[in-house]
Order: sequence, then structure tokens, then C-alpha cells
Amino acid sequence: MRIVISLLVLLFASSIASAETIRREVPANKTSTVGAHATYGPSCTGGAIPKFRVTKAPEHGQVTFKVVSFKLSDKTGRCAGRNVKGTAVIYKPNRGYRGKDVFKVGFKMDMYVSGSAKIRNVVDKYVIEVK
Repeated sequence: MRIVISLLVLLFASSIASAETIRREVPANKTSTVGAHATYGPSCTGGAIPKFRVTKAPEHGQVTFKVVSFKLSDKTGRCAGRNVKGTAVIYKPNRGYRGKDVFKVGFKMDMYVSGSAKIRNVVDKYVIEVK
């Protein structure tokens, strides 16, 4: 029994979960980019583009994904301003809808920390206010 529990703890520890709540305001009846994600290495070059999926669909619209090129933000430190390819999260509210909508998107990516490979599971919650 201890071996089984130890194995489960080891498997859980090798997978790191991350979550963020992202709030956006978008115009009614228009498609809007509400988020973007890119992976990059220590040399500020782009990494593999993970495959995104909708983990909780919005009730009042649609979510799609598109691979795009964009500049990294100031939050990326010395990599700020560098161009990388990443995935844009695109939201389109149902025609005529105004109000709040919520959805979640997720992806998995390899994460290398101190020479040990781990998988990072990311699920972001989007809270959209359609005006």
C-alpha cells in the first residue's frame, strides 16, 4: 500500500497545475482576441506551441484558437519586445447578447526546471463582460 501511495505522490508531483482568472470587456456582436500564450526559452526564442482545448464552454458565445506572431510583454523581463509565435484565444459572443460569460481553456506543456522534465497543466478561466 505504501508503494502505491508513494507512486501516486510521485506522479502528482511530476505534473504541475496552474490557473489564472482573466477578465476582459468586449463589444457585442464582434469577435475579440481575449488572450494569448507563447512558450519561449532562456534565449528568448519561441518554443513548441501547445495544443489548446476548451475545458468549459461559454454559455453565450464561442471560443476558437489561432496561431499568431506577437511581441512578448514587459512581464517577460529581458525577453520583452521579442517576436514569438503563440496561440491567441478568440471569443465571439452570440448575436445580440450582452452580459457576463465565463469559459475555461487549457493546455499542457513541457517544463524544464533544474534539469528535470515536468509537465505543466494550465487551465485559465476567462470572465468576459459583453457590452
